[in-house]
Amino acid sequence: MALLRDAYRMLEAIVGPEHISEEPEITDVYAFNWAVFSGMGYSSRPGAVILPGSTEEVQAIVMVCNRFKIKFKAHSTGWGSWANVDTEDAILLDLRRMNRILEIDANNQYAVVEPYVSWAQLMAETMKVGLFPNVIGAGSNTSVLASCTSMLGAGLTGMYTGFNGRNVLGVEWVLPAGEILKLGSLG
Repeated sequence: MALLRDAYRMLEAIVGPEHISEEPEITDVYAFNWAVFSGMGYSSRPGAVILPGSTEEVQAIVMVCNRFKIKFKAHSTGWGSWANVDTEDAILLDLRRMNRILEIDANNQYAVVEPYVSWAQLMAETMKVGLFPNVIGAGSNTSVLASCTSMLGAGLTGMYTGFNGRNVLGVEWVLPAGEILKLGSLG
């Protein structure tokens, strides 16, 4: 599926030409997934892949998608077939540029992270200040945010560190219509 040129130009203006592609050599990589059970390891190829670098860029992308009626799906570390788009007329938002730990508060025992921060990153930094997060059973290469908000979040240390579904204190979320919702301590 080729995106409408107007839509592509608008998306490109949001993230820059180096952070969007509809080239088959890029989109095919995103279509491959070890967990696809079709026997071939491929799911639908996204119409384009875009890499936003901030919440505001995600919001602007969602608004363009809504304007042109383009389906979209965002993922962080992208492990599992559920991270892929299900039709070729959808674009994939890969959040890998949003990989920063914004704050670690050792006294109050919390961290503020972006979607692509992995458990390995967070553990390395929190251990420097005497903290130890609950790393999920999927491993240290998975997204902190995804496992705390969208998946099971169970790990071996959960009895002592809390299970991740209960560890979230606040979120900043871009809703499907493009509004930003802040919940919990961020709200």
